[in-house]
Amino acid sequence: MTIARLWAYLAIALPVLASLISNLSTVDLAYHLRAGAQILDTGVIPTSDTFTFTAQGQPWLNQQWAAQLLLALVFRLGGWTGLVLLRAALAGLLSGCLYVACRRFGLDTRKAAWLTLGAFVVASVAFTLRPQLIGMALFAIVLLAVSARRSSPRLLWLVPLITIVWANVHGSFVLAPLVLGLAWLEDVQGGSPLARQSLAVGLVSLAATLVNPFGFGVWPYAAGLSTNSFITSQIVEWQPTTLRSAPGVVFFGSVLAVVALLMTRGRRVPWPTLAWLGAFFVIGAYAIRGVAWWPLAAVIAIAPLLANGQPAPEPEASPRALRLNLGVAVAIALAGIALLPLWRPLDAGQAAPAGVLNYAPSALTQQLRARVQPGDRIFAPQPWGSWLEFTFPQATVAVDSRIEMFPAKIWDDYDEVVNARPRWPELLDAWQVTMVALRPDSEGGLIQELATEPDWMEIPVDKDASLFVRRGRA
Repeated sequence: MTIARLWAYLAIALPVLASLISNLSTVDLAYHLRAGAQILDTGVIPTSDTFTFTAQGQPWLNQQWAAQLLLALVFRLGGWTGLVLLRAALAGLLSGCLYVACRRFGLDTRKAAWLTLGAFVVASVAFTLRPQLIGMALFAIVLLAVSARRSSPRLLWLVPLITIVWANVHGSFVLAPLVLGLAWLEDVQGGSPLARQSLAVGLVSLAATLVNPFGFGVWPYAAGLSTNSFITSQIVEWQPTTLRSAPGVVFFGSVLAVVALLMTRGRRVPWPTLAWLGAFFVIGAYAIRGVAWWPLAAVIAIAPLLANGQPAPEPEASPRALRLNLGVAVAIALAGIALLPLWRPLDAGQAAPAGVLNYAPSALTQQLRARVQPGDRIFAPQPWGSWLEFTFPQATVAVDSRIEMFPAKIWDDYDEVVNARPRWPELLDAWQVTMVALRPDSEGGLIQELATEPDWMEIPVDKDASLFVRRGRA
């Protein structure tokens, strides 16, 4: 284990280790698992809502169906540990693509590793297991193919095939034609004979985005998510990136680092490189969710500027140093194995390894298991919606993480209820709600109101959740 090999190992192993030890958020993941299970069982992609009682029957352009299928298949084969391993594999694939791209540009192992790890730190805000992470891995593969086009031009023709998969996984598929367009500008500016090929592959990739069950409809869907005024005003990750959040501080800090690097160069920066950085800066600044794409693209843009010809040969290491390097590598590998959820005790409420899941209230889930009947309607805060509809498919919930699914009026009514405004009793009656699950730290006012209502019976849970059941429900 030479020092060069250790740097290569760290560039991939550390993101993998971080992905193994961090929790899984059910806010999005759980509804994707339910949809994927439905596809596995029926062979049909859901096209209308059956998960909620407020949007029952509403058309659903389920563009992420292929990601749901993958997630559900991994869950059936490996459970929650399988999903943790899947996230780690995606992190390793993404980091590996960046590292290899840096090395192909001529960076030594240390610089390539530091750039890769820096990109992971900035992008880690998006390393939640959901379709976006699969899209990020596909994005990294596209970046690698584009960065290698001069030495391996045939690799570029993999991009349309990747785009077909991407267009059925996540709305970020629109970045594939953008990357190829930027590569074409680089080739034109540099007088490269590959310009025609880059343009041709870009056009084919643009056409490849239409290879999906919804055709051109995926484009308005992708654009609608990022421009929907309700989503951008109410959902934090779709709001502009600012210094008032940790991801914003890291994002703008990385931007300043790139600007400082460009300013310290003795040569003029090619304008296509500035266009590349500018495009992904705008994406990152537009919304917190866009921060994920900036560091991956920035690494590909600045790596050629950091290359100094052929890397210097590695000095010969002593046997002791080699053993120390090997010890570090083995220690990281053993830590990853030891921290796998597989070895943790089972959480009885979640039916999952303890401490793995977020937004999956254990005691509340255990209470509901003893009480939920087919046809029950559960009103719960939006972050819990996906978990409850996944765990209790025989019931329906009020809202979940498919924010675009629900008309603005539904969200207005939802706010009326969670904030215990005057219309809350009539809304619960109109929706025929049979159970209400609430967070004492967020919906304390509604809990107090329900506790005084004779039609509702409180079921003791714990300090993190309150449960009310309608008396005499059918």
